Parts: sequence; structure tokens; C-alpha cells
Amino acid sequence: MSLENLTLEELKAKRPDLVTAIQKEADETRAKEYEDLSGPWNPDLRHEDLSKEFLLKIMNIWQYAWITLSGTWYEEVRKRYGMDVANECELAAWVNMGEKVNPRYARMAKIELNTVFDCMKALQLPLDNIMRGGLFDGRFDVRGPNEIHVIYDRCVALEGLERNWPERIVPLCHGLEKKMIEVYALHPKFEAVPIKLPNGPRENKEDIACEWIFRLRED
Repeated sequence: MSLENLTLEELKAKRPDLVTAIQKEADETRAKEYEDLSGPWNPDLRHEDLSKEFLLKIMNIWQYAWITLSGTWYEEVRKRYGMDVANECELAAWVNMGEKVNPRYARMAKIELNTVFDCMKALQLPLDNIMRGGLFDGRFDVRGPNEIHVIYDRCVALEGLERNWPERIVPLCHGLEKKMIEVYALHPKFEAVPIKLPNGPRENKEDIACEWIFRLRED
């Protein structure tokens, strides 16, 4: 009888050496997956040595750093040159970054970008993505083969602006956000049509953050 047809118990009885070797290899693989860095320093540490749970925790901090850097950079420009210049620089910087970086996500993930659903996949991959439970937590209602109704119940960026920079809400939500969604979607015919956007801090924090139609133009 070939080994692949043996049950685990039969394999243990017939080839205990093989079972031991497989177990040892599995243990060594698991041992490389760090849950934290409380132990000795490993100068050869690689991302693949970290557990999935550890990587997810780090990704949350990366996201926080990404958003914090954006806000801090904006504020420094505003203090030196005023809000109008800061808004112009912010839009230019985000568009330039999105056009250069985001196509790499699509290539890496093998997204062909033919439909609005492909665009939604592209929007799920950057650090400032639309994945469930992330920075921008939304609900999606498919209205047609190339149209999706989107409601964002939570937006970490809006919450931060409400606390610290309410004067930035309209320039960001009404100006930059539409352009950035369209750049991130990576399709020349993709358009983000705003249905409801905040005009200032929400009186009721349980209200939605914003509402959109995402679609591909037919022209």
C-alpha cells in the first residue's frame, strides 16, 4: 500500500520516522512565527517570520501612521503658507502618489480592471482601504453590472477632522475625496458620484459619514 493511501494512525505505525520528521519540520516552522518581539533580538528578522495575527496588528499601526503623516504634513504646510496652499499641495501629493503606487496593487493581485467590481477590489488593497472594519467601513449595494451604491458608516479621517480640524471637512470631503477615490479605482471611466457629504462636524455621531454612487461611465 502506498503511503498516500494510509490513514494517519497507519502511517504512525509503519513510518514513525517520517511522522517524526514531518512533526519536527512543522514545529520549526511554527517556531519562526513571532507573536511579539519580547524575546531576544533577531537581526535576520523578516516579515514572513511574523504570525498572521502579529502582522495584522502591525498593519493597523501602519494605517494609523499613514493617516497621521498626512495630517501632520498638511498642518505644517498650512501654518507656513495658509489653507488654500495646503489644500492644493495635499491634492497634488495624493494624486501623484496614487497614480504611481496604486497600479502596483492591481498588478500584484492580478486584477484585470474591466468592471466596477474590479475597481472595488483595487480600493480594498491600499493602506487607506475600504476593507470591512478598517479606516473606511462601508455598506455596498449592487445596483447594476457597473454601478454600486456605497454608504460609509464610519470614516476615521472624518472623525479626526471633527475633533481637530473641522475647517478641513469641506475641502477634503467635497474636493479631495472624490478625486482620490477615482484615482485609487484605477479605471479611466470610474466615477465617484457623491450623494451625501458632511458640511461640517456631525451633530449626531451615529449618522453616516458619507454616501456615494460608484460606477463606470458608458461613454
